Amino acid sequence: MRQEAYRACNPQAGGVAVRGWGLLTGWGAGLQSLPTLPAGAMQAQRLLPVATPDLASERLRRATRECLLGVAAVQAALDHSCLAPHEVAGARTALVYASASSYAAANWTFVTSETENALHFPYTAPSAVPAEVTIQFGITGPYLTLLSGANAGIEALWQAATLLTTAQCDRALVLGVETFQECAELYTAGRWLLGTPLLEAAACLVLERHPSLAAVRYHAEWGARSLASLVAREREGALASVYLCTPTAHAGQVASQYLQTQWPAMSLVLLHERLGICLACAPLIALMLAVTAGQPDDVLLLSQWWDAWAMVRWPGLSAQTGH
Repeated sequence: MRQEAYRACNPQAGGVAVRGWGLLTGWGAGLQSLPTLPAGAMQAQRLLPVATPDLASERLRRATRECLLGVAAVQAALDHSCLAPHEVAGARTALVYASASSYAAANWTFVTSETENALHFPYTAPSAVPAEVTIQFGITGPYLTLLSGANAGIEALWQAATLLTTAQCDRALVLGVETFQECAELYTAGRWLLGTPLLEAAACLVLERHPSLAAVRYHAEWGARSLASLVAREREGALASVYLCTPTAHAGQVASQYLQTQWPAMSLVLLHERLGICLACAPLIALMLAVTAGQPDDVLLLSQWWDAWAMVRWPGLSAQTGH
């Protein structure tokens, strides 16, 4: 009965392991705001900022912009999943937070500001977003913060699946926030490290316990041959699509050319071509796109940060339905 009510509430759901999602980006709110084709016109832009949510909350009036984005993305995900507040609050909901850039603005303020603010202290800033989210929604379950560059989104999905399959929680919120606007000059100076346009984003997935999550696989490798090793291992089984998340367009093109040469029939989606560069949020958005597409076979999410590649293989609909 609960599953039927859920599907009536959310007919786009791709199986009960992914219960819902919320998304705010520089393109707008929701998956429907994203470009459907490679957005060539955006290449002239260096930054696609996301609008700061107006949450009309007295408690949040002093919250940082990235905190407001995190709260808004979680609220959108809960609205999409039709979960009531009491179903989310408490010790059986976990929060896994991933980011590569959202605390940079706070650190920059700490270094350059003439006044002190505890929230901007470098050891405090990374905890601000998940702290505001857990307070806002009454979440007291397991909590992880991953700040391992662009690969943090991949690692967050794996950690959430692990928490669920080991019965440490009944549902997990996987949240990513990436902001660039407050210290855009830093990213301009480091343009060799990150491509453009930089896409600000806040993305949240609601995952629930489901037998299919036991099939989630994660691997990470370092070095020039790591991409080849990761993909070769996973090509032994059927894959619907491979979603490639890289911090620069050049890195994405190089990886794409290699993969298409080795496996010409591979269905490959380059997130930077469609969205821009959104670092740890890219794998979360990729999974939203895969679930919405109703992929029958597993999908492979690949992410790069420097010479490290990380991947998570996510079960398709055939695994989730048992067909």
